[in-house]
Amino acid sequence: MTPSATSIEEPVTVSLRPSPDKSAPEFRLQPIMRQGTASSIPETWLHFPTVEDARQLVKQMYQDDRVLRVFIVTDEAPPRFVEWVER
Repeated sequence: MTPSATSIEEPVTVSLRPSPDKSAPEFRLQPIMRQGTASSIPETWLHFPTVEDARQLVKQMYQDDRVLRVFIVTDEAPPRFVEWVER
């Protein structure tokens, strides 16, 4: 077999800057459960643009008897702790 090469007629530009909509991290809610897993709570799967938006749905999570505490983390890999939200 002989190696072959392909020529590209148009130059390819690569931008190393992040896209404008990803400049600020999004946030997620992480509950501490008494029993079971948090995957059954719909608010666990949502992404929030601000911490204030995340705080607004914590009250709905606390209506579930299994939720002991809730904390907010960034939606990054790995997630970073932001704050605890008390009842």
